[in-house]
Amino acid sequence: METKTTRHRQPTDADRHHRFSGDAPQQRITGDGAVINVLVVAPIVLILALLLPACPSVSAQLPLSLQNLVVENVIIEECSLLRHPASVAASMHHGRPHCYFTPPNRTVCFRGIDAKRFAAGGRFNQTRQLILCDWPGRTFDPLVLARLTPRVERFALTGHGLQRLAHDFPALPYLRMVNITGTRLNYTGISAFFELDRLQVLNLRGNELEQIQPYRFRSGHVQVYLQGNLWNCTNDMIWLLKEQSQQYVDKPTLVCKDWKYTGRPVLTAMEYKRVVQESCLHEEIWNCSCHVSYLRLSDDGLSFDPMIMVNCSARGFYQLPQYLPGNTTVLHIAHNKLQSVDSLTTNEHYRSVQDIYMDDNRITSIDILEDTIWLDNFRILSLRGNRLNRIRVYSVEHAMERNPGVGKVYLSNNPWRCGCRFAIRFQRFLRKHESLVADSRNITCYVLNEEDGRKQYQQVLTVTPNDICRPSENNAATFYNTLSIIFASLILLIFTKLAYDYYHYRKYGKLPWLIMKMP
Repeated sequence: METKTTRHRQPTDADRHHRFSGDAPQQRITGDGAVINVLVVAPIVLILALLLPACPSVSAQLPLSLQNLVVENVIIEECSLLRHPASVAASMHHGRPHCYFTPPNRTVCFRGIDAKRFAAGGRFNQTRQLILCDWPGRTFDPLVLARLTPRVERFALTGHGLQRLAHDFPALPYLRMVNITGTRLNYTGISAFFELDRLQVLNLRGNELEQIQPYRFRSGHVQVYLQGNLWNCTNDMIWLLKEQSQQYVDKPTLVCKDWKYTGRPVLTAMEYKRVVQESCLHEEIWNCSCHVSYLRLSDDGLSFDPMIMVNCSARGFYQLPQYLPGNTTVLHIAHNKLQSVDSLTTNEHYRSVQDIYMDDNRITSIDILEDTIWLDNFRILSLRGNRLNRIRVYSVEHAMERNPGVGKVYLSNNPWRCGCRFAIRFQRFLRKHESLVADSRNITCYVLNEEDGRKQYQQVLTVTPNDICRPSENNAATFYNTLSIIFASLILLIFTKLAYDYYHYRKYGKLPWLIMKMP
């Protein structure tokens, strides 16, 4: 039995048409679809094995460009119609299962198993090598092997419609090699192959497995191949880092395919997740949860910079935690009892925090953030549902203008007070930065009713000076405005008279009349 693999690329229509047609790609997997060609892949695996011991250190340099190692199409050569009689093609055309026997002991079946041939006895009972091509169903029941081919030694299965195994493999005392490739298989139980006493090679490459738990084997010498599956690294597969997982031969070449870690080596993603989990056991945040939200490729292209999210919401915090894992970029600490944000300015652990959600706390002021490095570099600041009644509008506005990476600010559900001056400035700020203050239309402020002292809330964006400024405040403002105009006019008059006297003196040599009359 022989299988072939192609390098990772986008499949063309021709590829899809000839997925099982026997075209000869460049890379090959020989030895009944189980042993990787040493000349092609072994050097790569050796290099990766030398590099990956550095994984326990998060700052270690790791191999990154593993996308080209992904096995996208795994083709079993015996499943090529070009190699078989015309009767096979005719049966395939009519959608019927067809099996044929090749001496000394190999049986190849297309689109299912022709049970009548096996029941009839004869040479099919001599089958030691069974290959099932283009399996037609979504499930395959391994129990059929014990009934039809109890002495099978090598088994291969392929079919783009196959998704599940109906049962675990039964006890097959002679079965040494299992090759399930080129299918849509997305799940296998940990005991799926436990009853196979003599199993030596398990090839599950080129399927659609997203997560895997350590298989249970009776033998400790099983070689497992998993390359080319759709690994979802948001799942927990940290066990792959342990020494007892050495039987998973090609684990250094596994690549994540999920939306968060796509293109990242599975072992690299799991190593960062392990380090973050250990960091989250610190006494300051022991009851918080920590996750690697993204692995960003470093500028030198040789390592990754993790972006870590810490969730401490509803954990009873009275102040911001004094410790965060390195490279924490997102902090959720809503529904606590925080009263200040001092740590954002004094604690080095918050230098990398770009997004912070402090909704529904007891924060009364953020004035301490004025002219701080954090305010000049933040991305998301959420302060909904706190006790803010005023902020220094100019300091926040200047910080947002200096910060090119600012994303969103949330300020609603705070008891903003509609003071005459503050409300007008706040309104101008919200209108100018309406795209950045995401909840600007929901921000309200209150004025006290003079009759009963009740709070009357109004939307800040639509409030007018007549709504919030008292008559006495209006009169005082008018008086000061008039006085300012008078002073400005007098200053202008003085400078004009000075310029005239200077001109008159330079031209006629006469001093001003007032100067001449002075004693």
